[in-house]
Amino acid sequence: MKKQSLKDNLLYQRKLKGLTQDELAEKTTVGVRTIQRIEKGEVQPHLQTIKLLAVGLDVEVMN
Repeated sequence: MKKQSLKDNLLYQRKLKGLTQDELAEKTTVGVRTIQRIEKGEVQPHLQTIKLLAVGLDVEVMN
């Protein structure tokens, strides 16, 4: 089974939870622009950013 990329996983989890990028940004203190760039695959976020997004989405960070 192929491991899902971070951008695909973020997009999937955000939509699964019914959140817009703006709503996720408000829940996590991660900027909307940063969320957009991660979902487009333009940036590799810092671990701290990933952890904030995971908490906002109520998912576990797996290595």
